[in-house]
Amino acid sequence: MRILLSDPDSVDDLVAFLRRCDCSADPVGARGVEAVPPHAARSFEYLRMELDAYLRVWREMHPGVTAELLTPGTAILV
Repeated sequence: MRILLSDPDSVDDLVAFLRRCDCSADPVGARGVEAVPPHAARSFEYLRMELDAYLRVWREMHPGVTAELLTPGTAILV
């Protein structure tokens, strides 16, 4: 699943946070992250809900930075 951040300087921090949560996470372009929650065998809806929960926590720790979970197939422009 792809996440688009408003602040390119926050990408590495979000990747590190998601990895600490046992997610697979990698930077994509200047403002994006590709992430998969640790329970990948579950349904897509469950995975989206789980990743959104991690993002809510991260957003609380980073006021002013938006992190938007994108619809599947949405490209992240550099």
